[in-house]
Parts: sequence; structure tokens; C-alpha cells
Amino acid sequence: MNYRHIYHAGNFADVLKHAVLARLVRYLQNKDKAFRVLDTHAGIGLYDLSSEEAQKTGEWQTGIGKLMDADLPAPIAGLLEPYLSAVRELNPDGGVQFYPGSPKLARMLFRPQ
Repeated sequence: MNYRHIYHAGNFADVLKHAVLARLVRYLQNKDKAFRVLDTHAGIGLYDLSSEEAQKTGEWQTGIGKLMDADLPAPIAGLLEPYLSAVRELNPDGGVQFYPGSPKLARMLFRPQ
């Protein structure tokens, strides 16, 4: 099987997985001890959603594309804050062209230790 995640990057499943990952990293930071993240099924670190492959399926449009512009209730916005902040950091001009894979997202949320 030949699987290339760029065709599916940013879809609803990625949104769920990455939102949970971001919350877990933040939770682990409640203690000042160091920790590691090992993702055995991670893809590449950064996806360009304007690429031919991502545009071919357009799955990101009903995932992160919808979420970035959504007017979220405060409790939901708070839960998604670490995840959405990381995506916004990669797209300082607005919109969503660049999308972090699990390794990039975790790295963006890590602290020095």
C-alpha cells in the first residue's frame, strides 16, 4: 500500500488527533519535570495545503479549514487554544496554507527541558 498523508493532512481526523496531542503536551507540562513524546506513526513535520496533492482531495477544507474560521464558544476555544495557536503561528498572514504534522506540533509546544 502506498499512503501519502499529504492527501489527508488537516482533515477532521487530523484535527481530532492533533487537538488531543496538544492538550496532552500541555497537561504534561503541569509538572516541571522533563518528558518525551514518541509518535510511532508520525508523518512529516509540515504540510503545504496549497500543494497539488492536498488540493486534489481538499479534505483539509472540512477539517482545519472550517475550524480556523469558526466562531467557537469560549470553553471549546480554550480547549483548542494550544492547537489552533500553533496552526496560526505557521500562518501569520491568516488562512491556513501550512499545517503541522504531529512531530512539528509537539515540537512547537515543547519547553526547554
